[in-house]
Amino acid sequence: MGMCRPLGGWSPVRRLGMLYRPPLLGGRSGPGSIRLRPSRPSAGGSMSIRPAFTLLVILAVVLAACGDGGEESDETTATTEAPTTAAPTTEAATTSAAASDNSATEGTAGGGSDVSFDLTLGTVLPLTGDLAAFGPSLTEAAGIAVEEINTALEEQGVSGVTVTLAATEDGQTAQGPGVEAATKLVQSDGVNVIIGAMASNVTIAIAESVAIPNGVVLISPTSTAPGITDLEDDNLVYRILSSDVLQGEALGDAVFNEFGEGATVNVGARNDAFGTALQELFEARFTELGGEVGESLTWNPDAPTFDTEAQQLVSGEPDGWVIIDFPETFARFGPSLVRAGGWDPTLTFMTEAMRNQDSLNEIGADALAGLRGTAPTSEGAPARAPFDELFTERAPDADLTGFEGSSFDATIVAFLAALEAGSSEGSDIADHLQSVTGPPGEQYTFENLGDAVAAILNGEEIDYEGAWGPIDLDENGDPGSAIYEVWEFDGSEITTLETFTFGQD
Repeated sequence: MGMCRPLGGWSPVRRLGMLYRPPLLGGRSGPGSIRLRPSRPSAGGSMSIRPAFTLLVILAVVLAACGDGGEESDETTATTEAPTTAAPTTEAATTSAAASDNSATEGTAGGGSDVSFDLTLGTVLPLTGDLAAFGPSLTEAAGIAVEEINTALEEQGVSGVTVTLAATEDGQTAQGPGVEAATKLVQSDGVNVIIGAMASNVTIAIAESVAIPNGVVLISPTSTAPGITDLEDDNLVYRILSSDVLQGEALGDAVFNEFGEGATVNVGARNDAFGTALQELFEARFTELGGEVGESLTWNPDAPTFDTEAQQLVSGEPDGWVIIDFPETFARFGPSLVRAGGWDPTLTFMTEAMRNQDSLNEIGADALAGLRGTAPTSEGAPARAPFDELFTERAPDADLTGFEGSSFDATIVAFLAALEAGSSEGSDIADHLQSVTGPPGEQYTFENLGDAVAAILNGEEIDYEGAWGPIDLDENGDPGSAIYEVWEFDGSEITTLETFTFGQD
């Protein structure tokens, strides 16, 4: 069910299991190697003088129309990365220009209309479940990105490219439903790119069961587990938020700065790819700095009660706590902590999953006043404020959580990579995600997306600066830089106390 079509009509931060394996999906490949050969008369056989003379005249006319291009095209092979000379890729611009004198004039964006592909995207984000406070607005952001993409294409007169958000599926913050939703997107909707998931364990499940076997690009807006870096993914799995290798350091620094050398903290985490990895990274950093870990435990998010775990977490009279959980689970875990006695939210640090005012209010604002945590942030990114304004205008009824830019950027960079590749095939998009999200190209944001489209069609390199911030995707699909904040909830609102920056000069 591949969506790439033959030549002829187009349809794509830096900053910051499995339950069912569907059959491999076939698809028509993108434009392949094309060799042009001039016609030649037969070398043998007898001819009368008149037919031979007539044939020579015809040949002379054909060769005159072709000019020197006929001789060159016998030796030049077009590449998959540059399906036509009108929209050459960065790597193949010179070869494509030499292939034919009939190329579109360099510097004319309208030449891109000579190339075509259809890019079909779908989302798997949590509309229900533990991260339902975030999923609906991130889904809205992906839709807004597609609107911006099609506006940019129209501005540049690129009529052959179609970009469609085929479906928005509910991954339910769970592996099974996430895999089922992704399977539906690939098998029924024919998507080339999946935007999702949010939870790391769901992203890993989708990657291993659906995306990788079927050659579909998977870009997670928010999954941060370090294990995603190490997936054997055929370069098909990417993310916009940075790995928790960095957040482990930020969280360790923030907690140590608060409690000091020799302080003891108890650490508890949900038992999944996100929770256990970040727990280990935090503990390593905190003890390296001179802190001590008292109780260290994990819990099953689906457990019916958490009284036993809460009793262990409050034991030993620690100086503070680090709790790594999602809102829906903590809404059930929190009351157990209160019943256990001795727990103090003003001495507790959590993470980005709890940085949501609606969730904190639902759990109990008064009971959580003074709670702090760390989270990746896009504050200070040049395009952040304009994006927030755009989002509020286009989705006035949606809650702006602060993470919408990650989903928006995931959609935009998928398009830009496809455009530079001249193809919507997964492997082609993957080959270009690094080049459109980092140096050395000229920087563009969504505000001048049309100019970025024109630059790509003219064979120029670009560096997309996201609504989330700079992305700089590396060879593992991870962003090359990140900013983390220390946030605090005072019982009525969340404020930023300080920030940590990684990977930037």
